[in-house]
Amino acid sequence: MSNQKKATASGLKIKPPRDALSVALDAVDDRWSLHIVRALAFGASRYTEILRAVGAPRDILSSRLRQLTESGILRPRSAQDGATAGYELTQKGKDLGQVILVLKRWGDTYREDDVPPVDFIHDVCGQVFVAEVLCQACGRPIRSGEFSLAHELGDCPA
Repeated sequence: MSNQKKATASGLKIKPPRDALSVALDAVDDRWSLHIVRALAFGASRYTEILRAVGAPRDILSSRLRQLTESGILRPRSAQDGATAGYELTQKGKDLGQVILVLKRWGDTYREDDVPPVDFIHDVCGQVFVAEVLCQACGRPIRSGEFSLAHELGDCPA
């Protein structure tokens, strides 16, 4: 997949047109957003729990929580008296969990020896699983170098 930017006559780079991938990358384009989603997915909900799990400075955390809420990834969870009791992932936020699982697999592959792996259990069967990106047509795993943009290459040869 080519990620090259076109250049103008003066050599300045031109940003590629906005597409679904750029929208997805823009949603989590900072250092803390995926850490926040991970913390919520692992059970943190109150501000102090998220702060401890993520380790971001308070002002940054507050800003990211606001941005993630505005983008529909999180929503405030109200206490009985109407005050915000914490945050929870929306369906949009829960779906980011799949991205985190693929990143986790990459992290397991390239982690240093002194960094422990993280195992997840599939609640349906009770077994450890590994996230895998599969071709929707043929069901085979997708590996680096085995894909192209749809407008550059036709259908998947199954």
